[in-house]
Amino acid sequence: MPKGVKCLVEECVYYAHEACVAESIEVRSNGNDIVGTDKGTLCATFSYRDFDDGHVRHQQSAPQ
Repeated sequence: MPKGVKCLVEECVYYAHEACVAESIEVRSNGNDIVGTDKGTLCATFSYRDFDDGHVRHQQSAPQ
């Protein structure tokens, strides 16, 4: 991952001290017609890190 890809989503398996450590990322429109703001995009690389049981649930983001 190139330097400078900041991530603040601690619940993601690729989160490491405010950085994204995924080999690549995919960012897409979430389909709500407001792509002109940050609310109109999402990270499709996101995979949920379950802090409760120590297991990782691979659940990618999906447009709502």
